[in-house]
Amino acid sequence: MPILTQTACRRSAAHLTTRVRPDLLGMTRWGVLAGLVLLLTLGWPGTARAQSNTRLLLMSGWGVPGHRGFVFGPFSGLAMNGAGDIAFLSSLRGAKLELRAVVRSRGVTFATVAFEGLRSPVRSAYYESFSAPSLNDLGLMAFTATLKKEAEEIPASAVIRVENNAHKPVAVAGEGVLGDPGSVFQEFSAPLITSAGNVLFGARTGGKRPGTGLFFWTPRGLRSLALPAELALSPKDLLQPVFFFHDEAVFVPRGTPDEWVADQFFRALAVKNFQSLNPPPDPAETVQILPPRAEESPLTMLMVVVEGDEVESAVLAGNPAQAVPARQVGTTPVQPVGRILAQTMGSRGNILLAAAPADQPGDLGLYCYRDGQLVRLTSPEEFLPVTHDGRGGKILSLASDAQQTTAFIVPEDQEEAGAIYVTSVP
Repeated sequence: MPILTQTACRRSAAHLTTRVRPDLLGMTRWGVLAGLVLLLTLGWPGTARAQSNTRLLLMSGWGVPGHRGFVFGPFSGLAMNGAGDIAFLSSLRGAKLELRAVVRSRGVTFATVAFEGLRSPVRSAYYESFSAPSLNDLGLMAFTATLKKEAEEIPASAVIRVENNAHKPVAVAGEGVLGDPGSVFQEFSAPLITSAGNVLFGARTGGKRPGTGLFFWTPRGLRSLALPAELALSPKDLLQPVFFFHDEAVFVPRGTPDEWVADQFFRALAVKNFQSLNPPPDPAETVQILPPRAEESPLTMLMVVVEGDEVESAVLAGNPAQAVPARQVGTTPVQPVGRILAQTMGSRGNILLAAAPADQPGDLGLYCYRDGQLVRLTSPEEFLPVTHDGRGGKILSLASDAQQTTAFIVPEDQEEAGAIYVTSVP
């Protein structure tokens, strides 16, 4: 495998205005899809790999700061911002009870943002459980909360925005949908909070005209968003976010297999990136890094880009039958990878992914794909705690600060999501 630096993976974005291919994937007004592919087209030279550093941040069973007698339970739903702050779901385990919670980390300092039984900003309602949180670079957060139904008039759920520790509902189940008389909100997806502090989420509506769609909250109000005509949804579908990075998101209908989404989204971006290389790579120096998967059905994904108060979307069709190519650089053979376990975007838009070589499924690592090349960022040795001494492992959630740091959740031997790790590459 080519040994390259992540420093080189962070090359200047000076070519951003010169490599746009308007024909890539079908353009919208802002070039939603071409823009995402463009993020992957900044090349790097082949040099020796810098030393990465993977370290344990938090483990289930550790004490919860500010909550004496409680320890952290399992983790899920990881988010990370450009300041290196982390938000995630966990539970607060005591001797006689366990409370679901949203937790935030700044360095090695942890704070509970919301927990089961805490009074919510919805009148007379208390929090019960939470969706994965979303966190922007300003430190603003959003999540969907189910509410304890202690009385008939209490709504089932609400989308919550948090700023300076103040919780505000931006949409509440049972409330009317603006512009659609007779319709009310029924349920919500996990929300996404944009760099400007606006909130994007999927929702199902009921009433005279049951439906489903995407909704966008700004300080000026809440509005529904037009969806591409080719996105065929039923009123029972709920659009859920599966990828979000710096105001660029991917949604799929609820129930879509997670591993299919990870595979086909990576496959689509990587193939288009490779096809956009100029000059085209020499076929004699091209290898296959991800084989076709005939057992999977093609997915229909919705890609969304937010710019301030404006939102643009386009459909991206998955193609599991298309192999992912890569350039062979140097004399060390590029090893094909197996399943894509998780992915995010790194500095300058390179794809960061968690995978293992196809012929060594226990050798899990973090990789970078950009400019048609696949780079392994972590060594097998530093990942031994993650892979249980090389016996194999999983990464359940992966996030990046878009600079030099990624964070991820891994399960323990009992398959419980028991630890959060952080990897830095200088």
